[in-house]
Amino acid sequence: MLDERKTDSGRSSFRMELTVKRTVEIRWNKLENDLLNHSEKEILIFIDPIVLSDNSGLLSLENEIDDISIIPINLFESEKTESSLLEILSVMEQQGVSRRGHRIYAIGGGVLLDVVSLATSIFRRGVDVVKVPTTLLAFVDASIGIKTGINFQGQRNRIGSYNLRFDVLLDESLLASLDPQLISEGLGEIFKIATIKCKTLFGLLEDKVEELLNPRFYTCASGCEVLSKAINLMLEELCDNPEEINLKRCVDFGHTFSPFVEMESVNSSRYRSLPHGYAVAYDCILTSMIARKRGLLGEGDFDRIYALFNSINFDLNNDIYDDNELLWASLLEMTKHRGGNQNIPYPVEIGKYAFLQDVNFDEMKKANARLKDLLRV
Repeated sequence: MLDERKTDSGRSSFRMELTVKRTVEIRWNKLENDLLNHSEKEILIFIDPIVLSDNSGLLSLENEIDDISIIPINLFESEKTESSLLEILSVMEQQGVSRRGHRIYAIGGGVLLDVVSLATSIFRRGVDVVKVPTTLLAFVDASIGIKTGINFQGQRNRIGSYNLRFDVLLDESLLASLDPQLISEGLGEIFKIATIKCKTLFGLLEDKVEELLNPRFYTCASGCEVLSKAINLMLEELCDNPEEINLKRCVDFGHTFSPFVEMESVNSSRYRSLPHGYAVAYDCILTSMIARKRGLLGEGDFDRIYALFNSINFDLNNDIYDDNELLWASLLEMTKHRGGNQNIPYPVEIGKYAFLQDVNFDEMKKANARLKDLLRV
């Protein structure tokens, strides 16, 4: 709807209410079946080389079907850059990708999905992409979100877009051969959403704690239930606030003290590289400790949160967590990102949350020291 309003000077001002809508389909299917069922379009596949080597049937499809092109591309967090974005855009141009005649698949972890999604959002001002996650983290985070991004001048996801021109294909069999470390990275986001938003999922994680690091767990009924619940909880938050007009978001739990820590671990040789899920998990428990010390989170709930956190291999002995100045700088940057408010989500109890607005440096430092004391026990 377009509304025109004339001023006394004769000029017109306009308000335009957009009616463009896009339905995103998130579905379970086997990858090869999905490719075979969409042979009416030319198919361009950007895929992690390790995933390709574990799924040799895809190469057979490329040989059997003329309209499938497979582009192996290996991306790590340190390569989430303008150069990688331009490389993908160049491939799309060389392949003659059109606005409606191609079906593009991005098959891999979160970094690959983020960069390919950004490329498809700006190539010809937007072409469709099917995101196929192959890590646990990508299943519950990068694949279902509408945000795309690359790192820029040392800042995580500083350049990006909101892209609704995508669908998601979930093939749990792609998780079966994952290294347990990649499983623990994904559990950081699942731990986050369960703690802040869902007592039922949290209880399920507690009940299955001995199985959580087994990749094959996520191909059985209980594992798929964990995935489905985590995905649904994330989608509930994204669906009503896709472009983050409301800057008070419970899914920002774990994303206050972690962004600078994560990027410093990638950019500096002083520390071991810290995956996103690990950084998020430490942020969650640090925030929970602040809430516990204020008396805002009960001892029983904190003990359960800490016990689950401590049972998963989140690389807790990384020296980077000793840098309180870095943790604080991250909070200051995220306060700026959130419109000048801290908006720090914290658990009031497991599955329920509120927001902190007045955390100070000394309080954070003391909570971090107490957390380190606990980890040494």
